[in-house]
Amino acid sequence: MKKILILMLALLCAGCTCQGPGARPHVGFLLSSLEKERYHKDRSFFTREAERLQARVDFESSRGEAGLQIEQAQRALSEGVDCLVLHAVNRQAAEKVVEMAHRAGIPVVGYDRSLPGIPFDWAVVHDSQAVGRAQAEYAIRALGKDGGEVAILKGTEGNPVAEAITRANLEALQAAPGVRVVEVVPHAHWVAEEALASTRELLKRHPDLRALLANNSSLARGGIQALRESAREGRVYVAGADADLANCQFVARGLQGMDVLKEIEPLARGAAQVAVALARGEEPTLQVPEHRIDREGPVPTLILPVRPFDRQTLEEVVVGSGFHPRAAVLPPAGSSPSTYPED
Repeated sequence: MKKILILMLALLCAGCTCQGPGARPHVGFLLSSLEKERYHKDRSFFTREAERLQARVDFESSRGEAGLQIEQAQRALSEGVDCLVLHAVNRQAAEKVVEMAHRAGIPVVGYDRSLPGIPFDWAVVHDSQAVGRAQAEYAIRALGKDGGEVAILKGTEGNPVAEAITRANLEALQAAPGVRVVEVVPHAHWVAEEALASTRELLKRHPDLRALLANNSSLARGGIQALRESAREGRVYVAGADADLANCQFVARGLQGMDVLKEIEPLARGAAQVAVALARGEEPTLQVPEHRIDREGPVPTLILPVRPFDRQTLEEVVVGSGFHPRAAVLPPAGSSPSTYPED
């Protein structure tokens, strides 16, 4: 009888996903895509920090497919993760994943995309409104007192980052004398090829366009390619965000006016620290620089600053931070950066 009781107790313990003393936390990291240059850095920095904190990480990329992301979350929950970190494909996927996780008693950290109304246990994001304000302010200065026509290359309609950047763009641009926002064009996948096609059409409809504000670096690259085709490269002010390598090269050559560095390492490390603490049932203790925590809303949120830069501050911001090496950002004279580096 005693042996039977011991066996039953062992089976019960084996099926329990709760963290016991000294147990190694198990974290699932669901990234919406690996198509963009930066997302490989998110994966690397997050995994490295979680493993430093003695956690095990299961990583999945859903290729931008909401249904696949939901399936991946189901699998992670069935395999006994103690916390999920979700870079949501869209609101619908986030709602379903959070619902499933909470039903199983598992906390969820919203990563890089703040979704108002989604009951994440924590969120870790960059300051997207600051990105949009900086883009607009740099463009307004470049346009000068005469102002002119401005178009916005927006990311996916309804995406929280796209909405926040674009809203901040519009608030600043519409308050500037002489500046006219002629169009806001959404792009389903945030990629250069989409922006190439949309900017070609924009230039036909608005031949006097003076500035192009892009929600990310990839869209900016597509816009620059369209400007190159129409012999207007370097004559229309272009702003981007994410500091992809090719865009930094464009800024160095004066083909792009500015970009915004959103440092990936503190974002990913902060998310790992939050996730591992929640997996252990603890209050997060954060060890990332220059952060602030917003506890006023329903979701505690770690907010990381962003760093805009132009040709004058490129080396200080991008090279000085270690984001890209100087030799890559400032290549030898005569070489030509690609508009379409591998994302």
